[in-house]
Amino acid sequence: MTLRKPRLVYDGVCNLCIGAVRFLNAIDHSHAIEYAPYQTLDPELREKYALNAAELQGRMHIIREDGSLLKGAAAITEACRFLAPVTFVCGFFNTPLAQRLYDFIARRRYRLFGCRRSCYVQGG
Repeated sequence: MTLRKPRLVYDGVCNLCIGAVRFLNAIDHSHAIEYAPYQTLDPELREKYALNAAELQGRMHIIREDGSLLKGAAAITEACRFLAPVTFVCGFFNTPLAQRLYDFIARRRYRLFGCRRSCYVQGG
């Protein structure tokens, strides 16, 4: 599977994830990334990458143009590569500390930031 551009898969009911996607989309002037809530993800993609609801709910994922998959802090690192204003922070997200921090927040994100009743789909 080859994509035209990377696809960032996020939790469409998580307020933190939605805020992050809105921010990334706002600085993504060249529209280098597609944004897709996991709730609308094609079942074939879920099967291809063995992504169940718990895995998709637990962290952001990015499907690269070459079809490879990154998740958690590594997905954020990859997204940063395409977004000129924030490329300088890419290195931070590519560390074990960043992954631990990401996992800590991800496990508590609904409690800390809340969630919506319906899925938010980022417009292009």
